[in-house]
Amino acid sequence: MRSFLKNQYLQLLRKQGSKAGLIPVENPPNEDKRLEEVKRLGIMNLDLSGKHRYNSMTQVATYLTDCTQSAINILGSNVQQCKANFGFNMMQSTMLKEVPREISVCQFSLDNPGQPLIIENIFEDDRTKNLNNMPFDPGFRFYAGAPLISSRGYSLGVLCVFDPTPKNLAHQQVEGLRLLSDQVVHMLENESISTGSTIPEEDSEEKGTQLQGQYYSVSSILFADFVGFTNMVENCEPGELLDTLNTFFCGFDKIISNHNVHKVKTIGDCYMCVAGIPSQQLTHAHEICSAALDMLKFVEGTNIQYEALGKPRWELRIGIHSGPVIAGTAGNTFDIWGDAVNIAARLESSGEKGKIHISEKTKDYLEGVGLFTPRGEVQLKNKGSWSTFFLDDLN
Repeated sequence: MRSFLKNQYLQLLRKQGSKAGLIPVENPPNEDKRLEEVKRLGIMNLDLSGKHRYNSMTQVATYLTDCTQSAINILGSNVQQCKANFGFNMMQSTMLKEVPREISVCQFSLDNPGQPLIIENIFEDDRTKNLNNMPFDPGFRFYAGAPLISSRGYSLGVLCVFDPTPKNLAHQQVEGLRLLSDQVVHMLENESISTGSTIPEEDSEEKGTQLQGQYYSVSSILFADFVGFTNMVENCEPGELLDTLNTFFCGFDKIISNHNVHKVKTIGDCYMCVAGIPSQQLTHAHEICSAALDMLKFVEGTNIQYEALGKPRWELRIGIHSGPVIAGTAGNTFDIWGDAVNIAARLESSGEKGKIHISEKTKDYLEGVGLFTPRGEVQLKNKGSWSTFFLDDLN
């Protein structure tokens, strides 16, 4: 009887949402695999009502963001379950325990997994403005959510905060929410294992290269390459070319080792490295930008020697972006994957020789410690328009 009433209630909410003009997220990326991950961990079946530490996490989230309410919401295929909350009365908590995904605000996090979802005013944002047509007032105007990304890189749901007044959050507050969401995921995955909710995976008989990765919610990625390298290949002896590349790359290896930065790989004349993995240190952007400045100085110092010997100059350009990645191994080779990697590569290719081209996100992580030249809006291939900067120095 209780199950029947619950289904009737959910159907009523769905009809109200459809009548109000709410448009649900359609075809979110990797939805099938995401749902497999939610099922594998058995999170939809976890009862966390007696677990005080989850409610404590939501309470801390409100303190960090100066918001009145917070919740840990898990997104299934067609419902959203609230596993813990703070700031809601008993009736609200009961109503929010399970709602249709189609009428939830958290569902929009699936459009851009791995990134925070900030809606400054739900009645003005195109995605949520039709909530104003629902027969009840949601009671909040501001929403911010940090995605709950599993260790395998799939979204389980959102750690979110609400406030009755339209507002925005500072970079440090969004970062605080991200750090809390990382801890919530760690707790959920341990909970799933300890309660036996995790579904064992079938052994695969297929052999070959196995990808083993771990999700990291933040990192800073650097790409560097030499401008005009193709022309150098055509006009230099192969042996001399390789010796020069080896000189630069060995120098780069030493530089990044002094800045707590991890080398990923070299591809032709391109050098790639990452900071923030595996330690997730808060200084990842500062460390990789410091390394970038030293790389430019090293190249310039080497060019002075080359010019004295009558050799051509080598011009380096660098691109840096900060964001989430999957890091791991393919066989015995370390590598990183994710959209943040692609954006860093686009910043490098659209940069200028002798300059460090960074995204606004990386600038935010530097938290005012630096001198910048705004470049304005730059079109990054297949990524649209981005506000970018040239990093001139760190102070």
